[in-house]
Amino acid sequence: MTLTATPPASTIDTFDRALASLEWTIHGTDRDRLAAGTPLRRPHTASGFVYLSSGRVRLTAADGTRDLDAGDLVFFPRAHATTVVALEDAELLDVAFTRPGQRQQVAETLPEHLYVADFAGQEPSMVALIEGMGCPQATGRPRPGDTVICSRIATTIVSAALRTWNEAGCAPDRWLQRIGDPHIGAVLDALHAEPGRPWTFETLARIAMMSRSAFAERFREVVGHTPRAYLTTVRMETAKGLILTGDASVAELAGALGYVSEDGFARAFQRYTGLTPARWRAEAALAA
Repeated sequence: MTLTATPPASTIDTFDRALASLEWTIHGTDRDRLAAGTPLRRPHTASGFVYLSSGRVRLTAADGTRDLDAGDLVFFPRAHATTVVALEDAELLDVAFTRPGQRQQVAETLPEHLYVADFAGQEPSMVALIEGMGCPQATGRPRPGDTVICSRIATTIVSAALRTWNEAGCAPDRWLQRIGDPHIGAVLDALHAEPGRPWTFETLARIAMMSRSAFAERFREVVGHTPRAYLTTVRMETAKGLILTGDASVAELAGALGYVSEDGFARAFQRYTGLTPARWRAEAALAA
């Protein structure tokens, strides 16, 4: 007899609340058939996922390269550019969507991409939804309600992918803690909503409704970093998205993200990514 460990009820509740907070609106759907050796480059200004229906491909994004087999899925929580090269004849679905309304802190805390191996085998009920995503952009025959229905389908597929990814132990350390703590969660929401604001430690402690000492201890316990270090991460990830999707200058990025000088921003960006903003833009463009 095999026993399967069941997560504590509190963990399940936290994860359920996280999924309930996520919603996307479909922006575009492309179904591509690629002959072996064919490259496909595509930039997206927002979130999306790539699902490989058949064959084998090599996918390159700003943060690295990975080979995908049939049934694999890769979810990108933020703006991204990908290059796909078919290693053999392949068919894939590339879905792009936007997050309506306010920025969703749960999505912002996720890595650059989430890779789910054998998504088809682990979530077979989702595959029928994926294969049936004949949205107006793909079919050329729009019907009333297409956008809403496809948006619901995309949200459901991503929720299932997040569950599989989390159950596989791929989530970052303390991820559920940070999205489940109401005091720290309020601070993270604020930082992600306004990364360029001149945040002070006192302001963040007030948002958390905690004393400065209690806030400092709790933030490090839940997030694993100081508020300043986390804010730097948020700013740098925001900068990467802005570089990828626009032509803002380094000076404009610095001002938008709360840096008093272009040099200060450029140094922070290079410490974070290992590349200057100009070099990162050039390498991201190669993937697009």
